[in-house]
Amino acid sequence: MPNEMETLELEDVASLLGVSERMVRNYIKDNDLPCVGDGRGRRFVWADVREWYVQYRIQLSGSRGRLGVSVPPVDAETIEQAYLRKTKAEADLKELQLARERGQVASVADVEKVLASSTLAIQTQVLAVPSRLATRMLGLQDHGQAVAILEAEMRQVLTNLSTIDAVKERACSTGEGED
Repeated sequence: MPNEMETLELEDVASLLGVSERMVRNYIKDNDLPCVGDGRGRRFVWADVREWYVQYRIQLSGSRGRLGVSVPPVDAETIEQAYLRKTKAEADLKELQLARERGQVASVADVEKVLASSTLAIQTQVLAVPSRLATRMLGLQDHGQAVAILEAEMRQVLTNLSTIDAVKERACSTGEGED
């Protein structure tokens, strides 16, 4: 850090302020940044530059030097309000625990696992259709008979899908339901 009375070049001031040289020139032209000399021979007294920059930032931000950070006023919470807030939070937590025990709520992770298991069961049912139909439809010439076989197979698949118990599928896929 330069001493208070040291004179600096434009590049040094830009570096110390963390801005470009063009910005320093703009500060001189538009905001009266103090400097000694004119033209290319400008020099800057660090103490003057620092004082100017602090005042400039205060004026720019309007926040007494906090560089534009607006800090909202904080309403002080009384001990009674804090206790009431804590009591409500504890009651909400207890209600959630009771609802979970009653089976009224489930965790997102559990729901995701059950959905993944039921999706796998659906996929298995649908992918089994071509192999079941291949032998039955091989060599069929009658269009009506082919349509009837396809319709019957699709009805059977839909019936099977409608009876999938996602929770049982999950238990079977993980071995949880086995004794």
